[in-house]
Amino acid sequence: MKQRYVELDSVRGLAALFVVINHYLMIFPSFSEYSYQIHSSFLMYVLKESPLRLFFSSGNESVVLFFVLSGFVLALPFYESSSFRYGEYVIRRVCRIYLPYLFSVCLAIGCKLLFAQGGINELSLWFNNSWNMRESPRLLIEHFFLIGTYNTDAYNNVIWSLVHEMRISLLFPLILLVLVKLSGQKVMRLFFFIFVVSSLLLLVNQSSLTPTSYLLSFHYLLLFMAGAITAKYRDTLIHVYRARSWMQKIGIITIGFALYLSEGVLTNYDITNNFLCRNVLAMAGSCILIVLALASPAASKMLKKKLFTLLGEISYSLYLVHLIVLFSFIYLLHGRLPYEIILCLCFFASFCLAIGVNRFVEKPSCKFGKMLVKNKNIALKNNRRTISRY
Repeated sequence: MKQRYVELDSVRGLAALFVVINHYLMIFPSFSEYSYQIHSSFLMYVLKESPLRLFFSSGNESVVLFFVLSGFVLALPFYESSSFRYGEYVIRRVCRIYLPYLFSVCLAIGCKLLFAQGGINELSLWFNNSWNMRESPRLLIEHFFLIGTYNTDAYNNVIWSLVHEMRISLLFPLILLVLVKLSGQKVMRLFFFIFVVSSLLLLVNQSSLTPTSYLLSFHYLLLFMAGAITAKYRDTLIHVYRARSWMQKIGIITIGFALYLSEGVLTNYDITNNFLCRNVLAMAGSCILIVLALASPAASKMLKKKLFTLLGEISYSLYLVHLIVLFSFIYLLHGRLPYEIILCLCFFASFCLAIGVNRFVEKPSCKFGKMLVKNKNIALKNNRRTISRY
């Protein structure tokens, strides 16, 4: 039976919440177009580069955490069971990720056609570059079938990460079959090898990368692997943390958050202001935070509270719909209400819609996947019985 860690669902929910907050603030030019070299204001400096970054500006870090968590969760069945059926895995994964994705794309297209007005001058370039492409058969096909390296800002900016999620999910079981059999030393060698190769490829092709480039998928595979390795040694890591003194525990917590939020410092320097440096340090911080969520009794107790578990339950739906709500409400209400009021309405509406999508789209999609697997197994058993009669 697959082990489920409720704490990690809550961590994913908190990360999704921070993505929402970050995106909502990005409609303002002062926030979205903030320069690390020339601080536009003390408030922006605090939101971008202090520990408050966790709540207001950790959008990229949250996506890194999503990938590491996916690697952790996908790896658990491999370590806990000797049987694996790739066909069943693909069916469940496609239904779990792709069907809600497809719904969100259709919803975004409909809302864009109804509400988009070609931009609003006083808002940020990020906002005005979204929902600003003409529809074409090719663009629609790329979105519907996750084909190629298309512009994900056309309808729902966040789906770039789901393109990588689906690509890696289809390949990842092959990596896991290897990780299960390897010793700790060989696991780290494989991880280091993929890190070196992916890093070199990224640095050489840095100027030609787009958000859905295949090279980036190879890079994000590293984050999945980090999660899988953390899952493999989770009991040892939990034991090591619990055996530390309280001063050492504070040090581990500090290091975890410092690594996770290091982007706020790294972006001040040209040599480290690239997603490779930012993602690798955030990856290391994510692994530490995952262990802390499971090893710390206080953290575990907090993350199991109803509010956080509900947030974790709707996190994927919230991630999918929050920008659709934001863009729709901004176009509908700008000039009629202050932006601060509009954002409050967006926040409330996003959660309401996420709850609805979770109940009527996400959960039925998962059940549909389980039904397909069950029917497939029944059909195979019937075929075997038929063959055995002859």
